Amino acid sequence: MKLADFFSLPMFLSVLLHALIALAIILKFDFLKEEPEPYKPHFVTATLVDMKPKAKAAPQQPKEQVLDGKNNPELKQVKQQKEQQAQEAETKAIQQKQQEQKEKAETEQKIQNEKLKKEKAKKEADEKAKAEKQKKLEEEQKAAAEAEKRKKAEKQRREELKALEAQMQKEEQMLSSTVDDVSTKSYEELIAERVRQNWSRPPSARNGMTTILEIRMLPTGQVMGVRVTKSSGDAAFDRAAEQAVKRVDRFEEVKNIPPDVFEKYFRQFLFTFRPEDLRQ
Repeated sequence: MKLADFFSLPMFLSVLLHALIALAIILKFDFLKEEPEPYKPHFVTATLVDMKPKAKAAPQQPKEQVLDGKNNPELKQVKQQKEQQAQEAETKAIQQKQQEQKEKAETEQKIQNEKLKKEKAKKEADEKAKAEKQKKLEEEQKAAAEAEKRKKAEKQRREELKALEAQMQKEEQMLSSTVDDVSTKSYEELIAERVRQNWSRPPSARNGMTTILEIRMLPTGQVMGVRVTKSSGDAAFDRAAEQAVKRVDRFEEVKNIPPDVFEKYFRQFLFTFRPEDLRQ
């Protein structure tokens, strides 16, 4: 490298500037001091300057020029177009916002309608369930009333039937009693006749004497026992009546008596002995 290249103009200017600064400082100190100081040598400090090109600053953006379109038809037309575009954009934004509001309102209305629809369906279902429950309750009450009515009718019918059966049974008993009375009297007359036939009149017997005997027999007519339950007042008369029954021993006519009549009237019965051919 040549010496001339090393000491280029920037380098020279830098050295010169530093030298001037140093000189000014020296002179200032000399002026302020009253006594001169001994001379001190001064050295110049050189600074190496980087010769590489510095980064360029970003170019300043040109300011948008405001052009007056009054006298320029093209600029006026451009301005009108921009204003029209801005108005259209604003109108479009308003329309879009209205459309969004409309869609939102429709969505809310749809949700409300669905809610009302569900509430209506639920209400109808509740009313239907309530009506069915009421109908079932009425049917159960009606069935219960009919069952109670049938029960009362059946009870009344049974009572009437029971009363009828009781009446028929009473009539049958009356009829049976009548028949039994007739049969009993007939058999009692036969028994009395047989006793009179086997009776021996005691000397003390008088007209009007009566003794009551208790006779026990088998269905065959066999006499199983006899005793006096009510005396005539005459022991001989009572004993003669008792002996007369024992002499008969077996009343053959009793075999023809129906078993129920025998059990009821002749198994054990009271026999009144009162002969009519006694002396006064």
